[in-house]
Amino acid sequence: MEELTNEEIVIAGLGQVGARGQQLRKAVRGEIGASRFRKQFLERVHKLPRNIQKALMSGRAQISDAPYYSTAEIQGNRCEMIKPSQSEQIGLNNIDGGKLGKDRYLVLSAIRLLWDQADINGTYTHSGMPDFLNGEWDMEINGKKVFEKMPMRKFHDSMYGYRTQQQFGTYVLNNPKIIEPQTPLEFNVTFPNQVPGFLKVFFEGTVVYGY
Repeated sequence: MEELTNEEIVIAGLGQVGARGQQLRKAVRGEIGASRFRKQFLERVHKLPRNIQKALMSGRAQISDAPYYSTAEIQGNRCEMIKPSQSEQIGLNNIDGGKLGKDRYLVLSAIRLLWDQADINGTYTHSGMPDFLNGEWDMEINGKKVFEKMPMRKFHDSMYGYRTQQQFGTYVLNNPKIIEPQTPLEFNVTFPNQVPGFLKVFFEGTVVYGY
């Protein structure tokens, strides 16, 4: 993803205060050519710490597509996907210790959850069976639940006539979340009965890299 353009810096309201800043932030909704996730990021730039806003303007910080993912085995009818005890391992997990890296601010716009019945290094293209689709998931940020008792079917609505253009296994948030650096994360899935296999979760959106 490219760095913020001069136009986007202005339209996001960086450096602006009061009513003028509010007007500029509202203008983001009409930004031509910006992707949905990029718009969501621009709408929330003013909520980032002031030093990060200044760093974006001066080029000492940049934005990129979010790279975060984690993989875990389902244990009976439950899968705890992000744990403080987990270390980074290429292909399986890059959320070291259950936290984002230092100086990494994430605007979380979507969650993608995939399932493989047999192999932790599998293809993750299974669409689910009744016990899988009837499961629920929740997510905590810094010990506070931001999603609770969410239906698994949300990730696969596109297969059943809803959001037919949606990427496989993806739930786009209506209310994106800002996750600050070194914030503990938890993502758990519970099924009504035992489900075999492995789950892989991706956190998608925009991340700010501070220098």
